[in-house]
Amino acid sequence: MTRNTERFSDRVDDYLKYRPGYPQALIETLMSQTHLDSQSHVADIGAGTGILTKMLLDKGLQVSAIEPNDAMRFAADQQLAEYAGYTSLAAPAERTGLADASVDLITAAQSFHWFCNAQTRSEFQRIARPDAHLALIWNQRKLCTPIQQHYDDLLTQYGTDYTSVNHMNLTDGDLSHFFADGQMQKLAFEYRQYFDLDGFIGRVRSASYCPPQDSAAYYALTDALTALFHTHQVDGQLTFDYDTYLYLGRVHKP
Repeated sequence: MTRNTERFSDRVDDYLKYRPGYPQALIETLMSQTHLDSQSHVADIGAGTGILTKMLLDKGLQVSAIEPNDAMRFAADQQLAEYAGYTSLAAPAERTGLADASVDLITAAQSFHWFCNAQTRSEFQRIARPDAHLALIWNQRKLCTPIQQHYDDLLTQYGTDYTSVNHMNLTDGDLSHFFADGQMQKLAFEYRQYFDLDGFIGRVRSASYCPPQDSAAYYALTDALTALFHTHQVDGQLTFDYDTYLYLGRVHKP
């Protein structure tokens, strides 16, 4: 079985092209509620190809992208090398390599379910400054529409381990354990993504649970996705609506 740190190595191109970003309103909320400025140091854990990292850098922050997957981190380095505030480390969440009490904000966007464990909690407490915040972020598809329900059924049917690695398996209780006194805000933002057929299938290929592209399951899945696209497209496009959730709080007691 592929190790978690290697699961996305053959999906980087699709990840870069087709993964959603995050609402700008979420970034503005982070800036205002955490009082960050150009001297603030952010540790973006499980940074992947740097989707959130770039949004933080665009705010003038100093960002360390922590990413154990070589292919994903290399893609981030290629994209973000021009930013003076950018550094990256080949490290897991449990051993970031950052100095003690060196970080003003810890972020984990679309990644925390891969390293929700006691070792990560201890590491966050070690690297966080006394007044540091933690922000856990996920895009969650709105499952209330027929297309999303059918899409979810296809991922369950053909995905290699969709139900077991889905971030929605985490409860608010699992997350609150990482915040001081279990106190966290849960904020929601709306986000939308548009696809043509290639983008729709590419979005699925970018996921860790997509079957290998030379497998019968992959061909069956893409045939089903193509039919789904043609049933629901409008003017050659599909729309995915997301609720983007931000869990925000302090790492240490004030």
